[in-house]
Amino acid sequence: MKRVLLLCISITALLLAGCGMLNKTPEAAPRETAAVLTPAPETAQPTPEPIVPTPTPDPVRQDGERFDAVIMLEGMEETVHYEHIVNTALGFEMDYDYESFVRQREADRETFISVYDKPDDPENFLEITALPQNADAVAAFVSETLSREFDLTNVTRTLAHAGECVRIEASVIKGTNRMAPQLQAVYIIPSGDGCLLATTHAAIEASEGFWRRFDYMLNTLSLLARDESQALTDEQALAAVRLLCMAENPELEGIVNSGEYPVYWEITAGDAESVVVLYRSYTGAQLRYYIDRQTGDAHVTEFVPGITPEEQPTGETVNIRAYLA
Repeated sequence: MKRVLLLCISITALLLAGCGMLNKTPEAAPRETAAVLTPAPETAQPTPEPIVPTPTPDPVRQDGERFDAVIMLEGMEETVHYEHIVNTALGFEMDYDYESFVRQREADRETFISVYDKPDDPENFLEITALPQNADAVAAFVSETLSREFDLTNVTRTLAHAGECVRIEASVIKGTNRMAPQLQAVYIIPSGDGCLLATTHAAIEASEGFWRRFDYMLNTLSLLARDESQALTDEQALAAVRLLCMAENPELEGIVNSGEYPVYWEITAGDAESVVVLYRSYTGAQLRYYIDRQTGDAHVTEFVPGITPEEQPTGETVNIRAYLA
C-alpha cells in the first residue's frame, strides 16, 4: 500500500537497529469526504480543544461485535455505527466507525481508511502500530524527525481508557505560519515497557470532521497485554524479516522501489516448529533466517553464488518478535 509510512519505518530503523512520507510535506489533492468541508485557512489556526471522551464502553464486548453510539460533530448529534476490535498482537482493543472507515489489518499495524479514499493512496486515515521502545524515546525521535519540516505543537492528552499520552501535531509548514495541505498528528501512548504509535492524517479541507472521528475512536482504545505465546505464522515471519532488513538498511526501501535490482523475500522451508525466510539482497547475496516459531529466535546464514561454495553461518542471531507488532 502506498501510504504515509516513513515515520514508523524510520522509528523502527533508528530505535530498533540502532523502515513513507510522514516527514515530507505531501501535495494537496481534492477528494470527496464524509466530513463537512471548511475553507483551507491561509495561516495557522489554533488546534481545536480535545473532545470530551466517549462513555466507557462495555468491557465485555467481543471482537467483531457491532453497536450504535451517539457522538457530537459540528455541534450536532450523530449516530455512529461502531465495531469493537481486539488485537492482542498489538496489545489494544478499540471501537471504530465501520461505515466511515475501512479496516486494514496487517501483522504490524491496524489502519482505518476513509471509505472515500483510495485504499492504496489514502489521505484521511488512522494507523496504529506497537513499538518496543519506551514512550519518551519515541516521542523525542518523532519530534526531532517532524521538526525538520514542520513547526510542532506538543501537548499531553488523557485518553478515556488508555490514560496519558503525548500528542504531536505537525500541520504548520516550518517557518511559514501556513498550514500544510495534509495535516498530521501523532499519539504516543505508553504501553508496558513500550508504546503504541497512533498516527492520524487528514486533508486540510476535511480535517475538522476526520480528527473529531479519530479522537472519538482513540478515546475508546484500551491497552491489553500483548500475546506473544502463539506460534509465528509464515506471513508474520516474512513480514518481520522484511522489516528487519529495512531497519538495518534505511536505503533499502528506495532500492526496492526503484526496481533496478532483484530484491525479494520468500519462505523456502518450514514445519510446525520452524520456518526459513530467504532474503535475496540487491548485492546478489542470499541470507536465510532460520526462525523458531515459538520463541522468534533466529540465526542467519549467507550464500553468495559464485563466491561462497555453500551457506555459511554469519554469526548473527536475532529475535524477530522485536520486529513483529
